Amino acid sequence: MKPPYHIGAVCVAMGLAACSGAQTGSTASAIPVGGAPQTTSITSATTPGANKGQNLAGAHKATSGLLLVLNEGGGTGGTIGEFPESANGNVAPSSVISSAVGQPFAIAFTSTNNGRIGIADGNLDNSGLDGVETFALSTGDFKTGICGFTKPSTTYAVAFDSSGNIYVSVESSGGSVERVDVFPSGQNNCKPPLRTISDRGRLAIDSNNVLYVSNSTTNTIDIFPAGSSTMVAQIGGSNTGLIAPGTVALDASNNVYVVSNTGTISEFAAGATGNVAPIRTIAGSNTGLNGGGIAVAVSKASGEIFVLNNGTNAVLGFAATASGNVAPIQTLAGSATQFSNPIGLAVTE
Repeated sequence: MKPPYHIGAVCVAMGLAACSGAQTGSTASAIPVGGAPQTTSITSATTPGANKGQNLAGAHKATSGLLLVLNEGGGTGGTIGEFPESANGNVAPSSVISSAVGQPFAIAFTSTNNGRIGIADGNLDNSGLDGVETFALSTGDFKTGICGFTKPSTTYAVAFDSSGNIYVSVESSGGSVERVDVFPSGQNNCKPPLRTISDRGRLAIDSNNVLYVSNSTTNTIDIFPAGSSTMVAQIGGSNTGLIAPGTVALDASNNVYVVSNTGTISEFAAGATGNVAPIRTIAGSNTGLNGGGIAVAVSKASGEIFVLNNGTNAVLGFAATASGNVAPIQTLAGSATQFSNPIGLAVTE
């Protein structure tokens, strides 16, 4: 089953969620929407669910510095392969989390609660399905499942804030309702969300709990202050080069990374808003992104940029300072990886 019609291969994966350092009580000043010049910046601003049977094959020892690759599995059941961040070549995952979910769409990680993985379960066609599930990083055990989403609908993006609250992009069948639901940390079963945000797209949350929504319909990155359901700014306009932007991610300095199926990685400076150019792009024949990029994640420790290219079933790693038409410094691909329609990517730092 394919993602919703307006998402396509451009953006069916999840950006890396922020894992630390929320500044409580912080607010953002008024910022222009896309098309306006940049004038300011945002710098402050359990009982299992319906799906059971998840488990970890070959439990790993480390709890940081891992690449998590979500496999959609072609409808045979989703899996999460865990690899050392330095993994290169045709190598096997250090462990695999097996899921009862047939066709998951997105993955995220939070360091809260001793490390949790969240996955958006994708197409929900009956009331017996969870829309989002969480797993323990260290053991792969199923922890919580969030249900109660309108059926039929699709959960296609997921992110965590620094408190472990979980954000979920939801679309009803046919796209008549598009929103981001926010649930408390540890949410289980069918309780309503804490709040709802009227927007659509891929999600990332920075260290100040500012939410970034990559909206492929408006060709913008929509920005929401911590705890707010009101958009205060956008990155958008002709100078940005954003065309149907896909997955969005943040680095340790809150710089914003966006990948598209045109095979371009764009980085915008922390706090950038309005019709601004990226501070760098990575694109061209040497990058290996000719098949397009479907997910991006950035190491907060090294700054290395990881991109999932499901056109070639590969994870490509680019140096923290890479720019232009450059080759990756890592390529994770081959039969040993057990990639099966890889669709989501996260780093556990």
